Amino acid sequence: MSEQRDKNLWIFNAGNSFAGNPKWMFEYIIRHHKEIKPVWMCYNADTMNYVHKLGYEAELYRSSKGKDVMKKAGVYVVEMCKEVFQPELSGITVLNLWHGVGCKSIERKVTDGFLQERIAKKYIQNNDILRNNQLFLVTSEIMEKHFKEQCGIDDDKVIRAGYPRCVVNDNIQSYDHDIRKKKGLSADTKLAIYCPTYRDNNGANFMKSALPDMKRLAEVLHENNILLILKMHPLVEKDTQYLAMKEVYREHPNFYFWENEDDVYEIFSDIDIAIVDYSSIFYDLLARGVKTFIRYFYDIDDKENFRDFVFDVREMTCGTEASDFDELLAALASCKETEKKELDRINQLFWSYSDENDCERIIDTALSFTPEKREFPKLYSFDIFDTLFSRQCCHPSSVFDNVRKKLEQSDCGYDSYFIRKFSQIRRWCESNVREFYKKSVLIRNDDHLEIQLSEIYDHMATLFPLTDEQKQQLITWECEEEIRSVIPLTDHIDMLKSYLAEGNDVVLISDMYLPKETIQKMLAKADPLLATLPLFLSSDKGYQKTTRKLFLEVYSSLDYHYSEWIHIGDNKFADDTQPSRLGIHTQPVSVPELDNYEKHMAAYIEEYGMHSVVKLFRNFRLEEHTDKETFAYKYASLYFVPYVHWAVHDALKRGYKTLYFISRDGYYLKLMADAVIESKGLPLRTKYIYGSRKAWRVPSFIDKVDEEFFEPYGNFSGVRNFNKLLSALLIDEAAFDKFFPELGYLKTTKRYSDQLISDVSQKLKRSDAYKEHLLAVAKKQRVIVSDYLRQEIDFNEPFAFVEYWGRGYTQDCLTRLLADAAGHEVDDPMYYVRSIYPTIGKSIRYNYTCNTHSVVFAESIFANLPYRTIETYEEKNGRIEPVFNSCENDEEMNQALETYLVRFAKDFCALNLEDEFTTGHYLYDFGMANFKQTTDDPILLNVFGSLKDAVALGERAEEYAPPVTFQTIVDWMHGKSYHTKSFEMSMKKSKFIYRWIYKSYCYYCDNIRGKIFKNKY
Repeated sequence: MSEQRDKNLWIFNAGNSFAGNPKWMFEYIIRHHKEIKPVWMCYNADTMNYVHKLGYEAELYRSSKGKDVMKKAGVYVVEMCKEVFQPELSGITVLNLWHGVGCKSIERKVTDGFLQERIAKKYIQNNDILRNNQLFLVTSEIMEKHFKEQCGIDDDKVIRAGYPRCVVNDNIQSYDHDIRKKKGLSADTKLAIYCPTYRDNNGANFMKSALPDMKRLAEVLHENNILLILKMHPLVEKDTQYLAMKEVYREHPNFYFWENEDDVYEIFSDIDIAIVDYSSIFYDLLARGVKTFIRYFYDIDDKENFRDFVFDVREMTCGTEASDFDELLAALASCKETEKKELDRINQLFWSYSDENDCERIIDTALSFTPEKREFPKLYSFDIFDTLFSRQCCHPSSVFDNVRKKLEQSDCGYDSYFIRKFSQIRRWCESNVREFYKKSVLIRNDDHLEIQLSEIYDHMATLFPLTDEQKQQLITWECEEEIRSVIPLTDHIDMLKSYLAEGNDVVLISDMYLPKETIQKMLAKADPLLATLPLFLSSDKGYQKTTRKLFLEVYSSLDYHYSEWIHIGDNKFADDTQPSRLGIHTQPVSVPELDNYEKHMAAYIEEYGMHSVVKLFRNFRLEEHTDKETFAYKYASLYFVPYVHWAVHDALKRGYKTLYFISRDGYYLKLMADAVIESKGLPLRTKYIYGSRKAWRVPSFIDKVDEEFFEPYGNFSGVRNFNKLLSALLIDEAAFDKFFPELGYLKTTKRYSDQLISDVSQKLKRSDAYKEHLLAVAKKQRVIVSDYLRQEIDFNEPFAFVEYWGRGYTQDCLTRLLADAAGHEVDDPMYYVRSIYPTIGKSIRYNYTCNTHSVVFAESIFANLPYRTIETYEEKNGRIEPVFNSCENDEEMNQALETYLVRFAKDFCALNLEDEFTTGHYLYDFGMANFKQTTDDPILLNVFGSLKDAVALGERAEEYAPPVTFQTIVDWMHGKSYHTKSFEMSMKKSKFIYRWIYKSYCYYCDNIRGKIFKNKY
């Protein structure tokens, strides 16, 4: 686009008015450079129409014609560093004639006040064009140095000349200049002008302070034949005090309230007296030949109202000084002309570059200039928390729970309520201090809103009897826990490193109350490089990202020379909305929310370890796993890993060398145990052995048959027909007839009910002959079983067994078998998540929990192996081997359990929690509490509900909660039973139509059928 630009087509703008140096250059070009076509660019139609009335060409920025002119123009004449550059201006030469010399900090050096944001934003957005395309007019050596420092101007972009508005002597008259005649005053009336600068922090209502007694002022003006022009800054002309003053004195002959639509510079050569303060207009009046100056410095000591002066305002101005209103009146009355020596001194300081060729020099430089195409580095700012690192736990406040645990363990004499409620107290105290900061800006006379960690604990100490030592200990603990909780987000850290490698600059910026040294340590833990980068911390600076002021701190602290500022962070408001308002581009970082299951888990109890596992679960979910993998890692793990983790550590404490895991429950348990042992580097061995109640019960009958053999949970559990009965009795039909001739009717009974089996069992156990037969069978079977145990178990070392749950009867059978195998009594320690029997004799039982939630459902998980419960052994190749009976299983589910139960066990150990066992109990309890029949959780319904198992020996494997189908309804209608272990889950898995049929049938049974029966009979 720059190659197509016409250097003889110039466009001009001075905001919303036809004024300033651009206007005077515009007028000069019209009169002296016919080869250049000037066009005034306007933001609104009023300005455009005004310029048209003067006979000049003007266009709207937003119009199609205006855009076409901007695309073609070669020079863009302005008097400020523009905030907005339209896309059509790409590649144009920007001729900045500026709007006034002076003593104040401007542009890049403005560090406070209402203009700070606007100024920072334009450099953030437009630094490229301001550095590459902009020529800048300076008027003297001292001003050249000033503007280079304040605006970042390069040497080759400087034009040395006077301001057009101060040097153009053409007769330019856009309104009637005879002010005296308008007021009915004589030609000898002296013209005075008062044009105060804008007060940054007192922009409204300051006129009452400046001119407190208009009546006295009017008298002085009248007595001394002075007409006072009151020329207000555009930002002040709507001031209520000024408007009230204007309303009262508008018609007074000695006051003229200037309308800013008229260019006051057109009458500067007619001014006799100038009342000035800190505005650069002083120097323009001086350049136009004004000889009498009154410096009205009534509020010079009120630093709140002014940006920092870069020069001494008294040294860099001249004229009579009036420090209050009375002195102003006296100066007007005396009307003492300023010494020529002082006028010349200031002229030399501020206008030494000015001569009769100023405008020509400016025009020649603009015509010969070609914009540069320098590429500037980018500035990247990174938020810290949840951007460069996260906490191990899912909620920031979870850290407070670890401090609470330290309180419990300490002997510093903390109050019991304080200890129990510490996490909540800590949050409350932070909220209290934040509320105070937000609502005490006037009281504190300070706009800093960020708090510090020490202030939170100072407040806490006012509520609880904390000594300085206790307070400092709490601060130390919290900082230590924050550091310990750091988890680096390597993807984002790698991104940061890539930006540095490209030659860009990176800073870190965070709203955080923690001390800077703590944040530095957290950064170093995430990656040592991070601790070397510039850090802008709200607790250190007092300002936050949420108010944009922390971003302004970054801007003010840097020599901003970037093509673009890009901020990366996770908070929608603080890291996206707010920086965007400053022209900073943003790359939002997504921090996924917790799902319902994770939220439920996080709300179960406020405990650091628990919340750390919630974070594990959330991160796992983000990896996009199958439902079966999710069930294994996020659900099944809670039923098993806490228990196994405890059992492994407890076994070590008790001196056991090997843990034997019994099939089939022990298969997955051993995998998890091995993962814990490996992760923790524990000196413990594990071994998987094959056995079961079915394989060990009868062989364990040495001297007598156990009464339990005949109980409902004994050998006859699940028996439903005669063949199953014979199998359970371990006899054939002939032996049955011999031992139980009175029970012959059982041969023809189609299906045995539970009550029938219970009654028959009592008859069976009364047969001594059968018991003798059973003992003989047991003796025969015991030989191979004892051989197997001697083969697998090292009786010369301490050992223990691991089961999941049970009554404890199978262990009693094993205890007798171990004694037979060893040739003497042997301790039989066994771990359970929960058993019914306590330790009895050599059957030693270690229980993990007293939680009474049924764990029968877990059998459906353990049953998902490709072989059935081991019932017998055989000799093969000189070894005793179990006899496997294959069965249908869900191999995808099996692989998910094998992989992800192990992974969770390792991930849990890797958390390195201070109190893993407490967290483990919370996890287990939550897992049990979450498993309820009324669940709506799709993972439990669709994954777990579809697992198959035969809970009782001999029963057919059935789906845990099969959905109701059309066939189910047909079977119901024919009186057949429907087998489900959770009717509620089955109904929720069923299609709507079948649920509706069932509910309708229930309604019929409850509300209609009874009435029909009653009416009929």
